[in-house]
Amino acid sequence: MRDCLLFFVRHPEPGRVKTRLAGPASPELAAQFYAAMAEGLLDRLAGAIDADLLVCFTPPSREAAVRAWLGEDRLFLAQHGADLGERMANGFAEAFAIGYDRVVLTGSDIPGLTPAIVRWGLDALTPERAALGPAEDGGYYLVGFHRDGYVPALFDEAGWGGSGVYGRAVERLRGAGRAVAELDRLADLDTVGGLRTMLDSPDCPLAGRALTLARKVAGR
Repeated sequence: MRDCLLFFVRHPEPGRVKTRLAGPASPELAAQFYAAMAEGLLDRLAGAIDADLLVCFTPPSREAAVRAWLGEDRLFLAQHGADLGERMANGFAEAFAIGYDRVVLTGSDIPGLTPAIVRWGLDALTPERAALGPAEDGGYYLVGFHRDGYVPALFDEAGWGGSGVYGRAVERLRGAGRAVAELDRLADLDTVGGLRTMLDSPDCPLAGRALTLARKVAGR
């Protein structure tokens, strides 16, 4: 079995990332926080999941900047597509074309994501079963497929920001004859309120520079 994690990142340009966090903070500070959060999560996962990790970046035109940011020693793959769904579908298609058998995809703004959860998602994959990690906001932070059970129609989603995304995903997968392995429910960080809730939690997963910047973004 060849396993792969597609780690989706966006070049941390102010005003282009985490714009809903730029309330009490500036776009520059929100972008700095996103960059630190993505770096910390990438370092936590790399080398700890017994699978290849491909950094899938957008926009494609910023490849040199992303490589300089995250390090030339990583595997990189540009995201392609008009929207998030198309970019995710293309990411899976490219990973299967490379020769991977089991692939999971996750975002770079999930501080609670651990290597154990990624491994759980990979190990759950069969031609008959996909994996989904539900997010607190009603979406999902991780999705995975076996190459012989891939359902590209999952990504034909009109409203990626809505609270019903996860439920519709489960329905589509089951409608395609796939069982769904549901992973732990985790929070992603899109709003200042969500960030403050995470900071107030005794189990806050943020640490180091990301934690310092998070407190500044939250106005703490």
